[in-house]
Amino acid sequence: MDIVSLLLEELSSDNNEEVFLNNEMSAFDSDDEEEIGLLMEGGVRPKNENYLRDTVSQYTDTQFREHFRLSRGVAAYLTQIYAASPAYQENSTGGNGKLGAYEQVLIFLWFAGHQTASFRDVADRFNITISSLFRVNIRLIHFISGLAEEVIRWPSRQEQTTIEASFRRKGFPGVVGAIDGTHVRIDKPAVDPDSYCNRCCKWPHQLWQERKSLVSCNSKVIIELHLELVVKEGFY
Repeated sequence: MDIVSLLLEELSSDNNEEVFLNNEMSAFDSDDEEEIGLLMEGGVRPKNENYLRDTVSQYTDTQFREHFRLSRGVAAYLTQIYAASPAYQENSTGGNGKLGAYEQVLIFLWFAGHQTASFRDVADRFNITISSLFRVNIRLIHFISGLAEEVIRWPSRQEQTTIEASFRRKGFPGVVGAIDGTHVRIDKPAVDPDSYCNRCCKWPHQLWQERKSLVSCNSKVIIELHLELVVKEGFY
């Protein structure tokens, strides 16, 4: 099972969607009731309406990267190709109008980059509904995973020569990549969850109690000298 399938399962499988609906949409329903009550009383529910315009635009480049895990340049490039894709152009328009490509990219990056962020927290921060956040996540997962073959690829002969020369200068002749594995933490899948329990016993002793129950996918990767990913073997 690859990471895209796992992400989609977590977000949209029958079992997890039921949990999502129970845990998140029940809160959303209570929000509706509260909204109606406020309107009847002549009040207005406070909203975080201008976070992107008033706050994100003021971030330094360092602050932007801390929050969204990518540089402004990479986020802008991702937005450019997303805006030109069917994934963006063919998505439906909501009652308040279609979210811009840049908004959708930043919303997804924020959600993906903050492990403790809930649907409610992110939806409130970007002034969208929980259901809109759900659709944005699904759309961007599919879009970004579709870029893998373009971005993650084995270097050409010419590129290998350049990379080998860089490794050679560091004292490692004849090398075009460094290989290792990494664990990517996930929510427990509905199907065969025990296969994703990390039982690795090489963690420091003080971390063992926490790590022994870690649910994760193990991925093998190869990077070149500048940490660019050149091979990713499926999660298992």
